[in-house]
This record gives sequence, C-alpha cells and structure tokens, in this order.
Amino acid sequence: MAMVEPHDIRSLLASEIPDAAMVVDDGRVRIVSEEHADHAAVVVTKQTLVDKLDAGGMSPDELTDDHVKHMAKALDQIAHKPGV
Repeated sequence: MAMVEPHDIRSLLASEIPDAAMVVDDGRVRIVSEEHADHAAVVVTKQTLVDKLDAGGMSPDELTDDHVKHMAKALDQIAHKPGV
C-alpha cells in the first residue's frame, strides 16, 4: 500500500510552512516544518525537491501529473525503508 501519493507531492510544493518537509509519522505522511518533525522520519524537504527540479531544468509549476506520479512512487519507496 502506498504511503506517498501524488497529492502529497503537490501539498509539499505548495506549502507555505517555513522549512517544509514531508515526514512519515506513525505510518502517515504529513507536511510539517522540518524543525518540528520531532520523532517523525523526514522523507524529503521542499527545498531538496525544488533543488532537484531546478537541476533538471524544471520548475514546480511545470510538473505534469505523470511527473508527480513518478516522484510519488520514488518517494514512497524511501518512505517504506526501515528507519524512515
């Protein structure tokens, strides 16, 4: 069962939370300030995601639904790793 869904990617990128991060907390994905992640495992920060998009020559506004689905699948694999 997938934890990270495409809407989670969109929520992270649209977040106005300072230092926004996608975390796994008790088996649930949440978007929180990285400094308030507490015991939750950080999957990816908004800044890291934006930096990776920039490196690929793409802005968050240019993401298609297919891009977001692929990103969600990759991040879901990270979220399912032990310790995350």
